[in-house]
Amino acid sequence: MCDWANRIEYSLWTQYCDEGRRFGNMTMNISECVNSILKGVRNLPVCSLVKATYGRLAELFVRKGREAEAQQGTGQQFSQHLVKSIEANLKTARCFTVILYDRDNSEYIVVETTSTGSFSLSSYRVSLGAQTCDCGYFQALHFPCPHALACCAYSRVTWHSYVHPVYRLSSIFSVYWMGFTPPIPEGF
Repeated sequence: MCDWANRIEYSLWTQYCDEGRRFGNMTMNISECVNSILKGVRNLPVCSLVKATYGRLAELFVRKGREAEAQQGTGQQFSQHLVKSIEANLKTARCFTVILYDRDNSEYIVVETTSTGSFSLSSYRVSLGAQTCDCGYFQALHFPCPHALACCAYSRVTWHSYVHPVYRLSSIFSVYWMGFTPPIPEGF
């Protein structure tokens, strides 16, 4: 498992190397993912613990790989988690007024005209070119926050190009591509 984790770019799964980029819960809390796999087997002897962990990971990779493959087969481009987040952000983005300040660099001011619950009535600087927003979500999660989506709608550009490749189903499917060799039965 250590070899597998060390092949992943450290900025994607370690907080000390992430430079403020966390991709939501997708990659920043790998220890919680491992703990969920080990739930219920922590008190087993080491050999049984290793076998149970291996079996659970094999099941997880097969299930998640099939899910990603099925979603790709229907023509979906992004993970369901991302699509739900974007849909929620689009609803919120309807409550904003957008002012374009620099067309060449895609610099905007977004003014909230109605309280959305998650943001106060305020204004935010958004740079689509730099993929930043004063709210911090755009650069932390690497997909458009409600303010950035309002700017996309205002400028009639698609939000797809502002989403990090880690959210693409092709990236997700490649994670689960690895197969597992069935364990050797005891007694051999």
